[in-house]
Amino acid sequence: MARVASGLESQSNALTTLLHVGDEQLNVLSGRGDKPEAAFQADLGAARIAREFFQHDPPTSREIERAIDFAEDEIMRLGLRAGVDTTLLSTSATLQPWAAAAGPTMAIETVEQWFQRLASAAHGRPGGLQGLPPGREAAATLLVLREFMHHGGHPSIVIVESSQPLPDRPGSA
Repeated sequence: MARVASGLESQSNALTTLLHVGDEQLNVLSGRGDKPEAAFQADLGAARIAREFFQHDPPTSREIERAIDFAEDEIMRLGLRAGVDTTLLSTSATLQPWAAAAGPTMAIETVEQWFQRLASAAHGRPGGLQGLPPGREAAATLLVLREFMHHGGHPSIVIVESSQPLPDRPGSA
């Protein structure tokens, strides 16, 4: 977290959560400034969800429901506290196509709208996915992101390239 959060030294009291959606696992670091205070790991990787739950592209509504149940269980197992004032950041390659679709800061409302478009496609309206990243792994990434943000009470996420300094916390001076 120190290398990734190097842009936050001046905000040593700001709580930061770094989310990494990998192929096989979800990793979460949480701390203040460049000092991680907690690390969590769950079996919620994008390739894993796509492989184990999504047999169709786009996935069916039943496949999505099964994946949601699994994701919720894994996220709850992490024991993260919802409603904690934290800046959610990610350098995950799996999230870069989503940032390309919306810009580097994604509000939960945007993620929810995308998820509703995925649900519409699952019900036979694949045109709703137009302009969104294609494929089962992209759908799995969206599902994991949505569930993590929803259950963690995160209003937004900032996606940054790993070589880019992290932005200041919104609303801070």
